Amino acid sequence: MSNNLNPCPICGKPVVVNGGSEEWIPTFYDPDSGGEPYSISCECGVSFFSRYCDYSEFEAAWNKWAKGISGRRYK
Repeated sequence: MSNNLNPCPICGKPVVVNGGSEEWIPTFYDPDSGGEPYSISCECGVSFFSRYCDYSEFEAAWNKWAKGISGRRYK
């Protein structure tokens, strides 16, 4: 798993990746799915949730989203 993720578009800090097959633990309700979709969180409060369990697809979706909103101003 490479780390070619863009930084947070709001604060510019590195983001934290959650989910994926590495964090999956079988439960009664989810015994065999193989993992949670990846998501991102940042200490500034930005969250990004995806439907991707494949890291490369997730990485592309985050980078596209982050590039699209960087430079926008929030009031």
